[in-house]
Amino acid sequence: MSADVNEKNLLINETNDSENYSLISDKICDPCDPANALPKYQLEKKERIMKGPFCPILEVYPRSKFGNTLRSFNKSWYLSFDWLEYSPKLDRAFCFPCRMFVTSSGLNAGYTDLAFTQVGFKNWNNATSKFKMHQNTKNHSHNVKAHSDFLNGKSINIVLDDCKTLLISQKEKQRQNNRSIMRRLIDVTLCLAKSGKPFRGHHENMSSVSKGLFLDFIDVLKKYDNVLENHLEKGALNAKYLSNRIQNDLLTCINNVMKRTIQSKIKNRTVSIMADETSDVGHHEQMSVIIRYFDEEKCQPIEYFIGLQRLLSVTSEAIFNSLSIQISNLNIEWKSVIAVCFDGASAMSGKFNGVQAKVKELNPNISYVHCYGHCLNLVLVDCLGSKNRVIFDFFGCVQLIYSFIEGSPSRHAVLERIVQETNIKLKTLKSLSTTRWACRSESVSAIENNYNSLLQCLKEISETTTQPDVRVQANGIIYQMKSYNFIFALYVMKPLLAQIQIVSAKLQTSNLNLLSAVTIVQALKKSLISLRSDEDEYSRLYNKVLDVCNAYQIEIPNVKHRRVSNKIDNNHTQHFSLDKKSEMKTTVYYVVLDDLFNGLENRFSQETLNLINSISCMMQHKIESLDIDILTKKFDLHRDEFEGELRLIRAIPDFEGGTSNNTIHKWLEKLSTLGNFINVQKTLKLFTTIPVTTCSCERAFSKLSLVKTKLRSQMKQNRLDSLMMIFVEQELASQINPDDIIDEFKSMYPATRRLEL
Repeated sequence: MSADVNEKNLLINETNDSENYSLISDKICDPCDPANALPKYQLEKKERIMKGPFCPILEVYPRSKFGNTLRSFNKSWYLSFDWLEYSPKLDRAFCFPCRMFVTSSGLNAGYTDLAFTQVGFKNWNNATSKFKMHQNTKNHSHNVKAHSDFLNGKSINIVLDDCKTLLISQKEKQRQNNRSIMRRLIDVTLCLAKSGKPFRGHHENMSSVSKGLFLDFIDVLKKYDNVLENHLEKGALNAKYLSNRIQNDLLTCINNVMKRTIQSKIKNRTVSIMADETSDVGHHEQMSVIIRYFDEEKCQPIEYFIGLQRLLSVTSEAIFNSLSIQISNLNIEWKSVIAVCFDGASAMSGKFNGVQAKVKELNPNISYVHCYGHCLNLVLVDCLGSKNRVIFDFFGCVQLIYSFIEGSPSRHAVLERIVQETNIKLKTLKSLSTTRWACRSESVSAIENNYNSLLQCLKEISETTTQPDVRVQANGIIYQMKSYNFIFALYVMKPLLAQIQIVSAKLQTSNLNLLSAVTIVQALKKSLISLRSDEDEYSRLYNKVLDVCNAYQIEIPNVKHRRVSNKIDNNHTQHFSLDKKSEMKTTVYYVVLDDLFNGLENRFSQETLNLINSISCMMQHKIESLDIDILTKKFDLHRDEFEGELRLIRAIPDFEGGTSNNTIHKWLEKLSTLGNFINVQKTLKLFTTIPVTTCSCERAFSKLSLVKTKLRSQMKQNRLDSLMMIFVEQELASQINPDDIIDEFKSMYPATRRLEL
């Protein structure tokens, strides 16, 4: 049915009664008959249907008596009220939008003004005021809007398409808003995890003052961030994403993304594996696993922490299985592993049933490296054994001094006060440890620097204490510290331990290679040999001991004159000393140096020694046929091409000989620029990939003690592994894309995520 017919059906049928009207036009314009409209009211089809000619143009309208005055409809009202229409048949006025759209909007339908929609308005006496009153009603405004929307509307197909586009746009806008919320939660998670801080609090309800760092962090951010504030204040209560489960999911997602990043970096590369174990505060045996590979962009070896694995058993079989699981998660196969580095425990280093033996069953070309840091520490522990009583007693006294002073805050306060009074900088006392490799040098250095202050402190404690056992201990330590043997051991061990500390620090660098490690160990051995053969050095050392003894009135004991034994087993030596200087040199000084040297010789004689010597000869342009055989077999090289490349390198002046780490790095940079020396470049890349120490594992254990504390001892292993990954590899965690984490979070449990991501 056409719009014209509809409009005629809605309006009251009227007929033009020319007898009752005085016309000024040839046609009467009736709203019931749009076809009779005057030319000035001819509109386009849609507007003509809905608005039409509102009235006939009449010169004289029917008059009605109001009081003593005859009044009629006034055509000037059309100019003031464009919604007005007039029916000549009924002599009444109507509101066109209200009459046509009275029920279209559904708003205020019960407040429809019948006078302007059905009955008609005829109170010409108060017409203007009534028109204004009707024009200001909400119902009229809604109908006018519906009229305007209809005139400006589109076809149903276009409307549906627009609605669909709007819906998609709104949905995408909400999704992007949800992702922005997740980015904020991820940033908070990364910030806390990278610093090793605890996430949760003891009470996390809304009334709690301290809800834990994670929730407190969120509360601070929402004060300055409208996106987060709207999410927390107006978002769904079951989709806040602040629970401990969401924290675990976020940590797991970050861990997964980081491991995928590492996996992409080491894809199709030869790697080395380092592993070590320790027990955490929860009495769980934890194994830290590190991988090492050569990075082409940085032109140096890179190490990455790949996980913390709990060991339910410390047998070689259990350790090997756990290690295999860790590397398989990164798609690493044992055939792509060139070396493994462990400590000297039998379960790890056993040649027949240890982890290294099981690894070599799968890949015989894998080299086993006994951690050089552990080797050096074992050398130091061995030489300080009970065989040399003077040194043995000395370190016992050093540990006793630390325990006595630092075991009581009041005694430590006495030492601090005395140091301040003497204007000497206090060097903190250190405890001896069998695992901290540099602690012995620091302990001895602290005793030597604070020697005078320690004596005054012990004397004051002895005189002022009310506890008899404390007085006895203080007097006993004073007696030991003012003994000749203590002073001699102090000045003998200080320079030796200083050298060992330098070597130990060098061995703990992450980009160190075996050649540089062996070079510095060889330098330490040469230094020990020179000390043993240099009489002047010993004389200077002994004179310093005498000066200290004289300054503190320490008695120098006489030499014991032994008679020659009749039987071989009556005495350990037939050597007799004429003075105390030669006696201490023979019985203490030489013994310490010999023990250190022999320990270095034995502990560092590993299976990689021949490989290291061959690389050293190559770097110094002194390589021989046997060295070429070793390198060719180890690194799977083409022998003829390898020899030809070495001959060319000797003829190029840029390749200077040397064995330092810097020299190898320069060679690699030049080889990458030239691009033709494939075999030599491969040799150096794979050689630098072989690890020297498990120090990276030890550093991970240091961070483990910060993450899993007594207050966090019930932490689950998955959460601990994720936190350790972020805490250890902070640089890598800072580089990952938050959108990758969100995608991982979305795909973890896609059916249960309440926020559209």
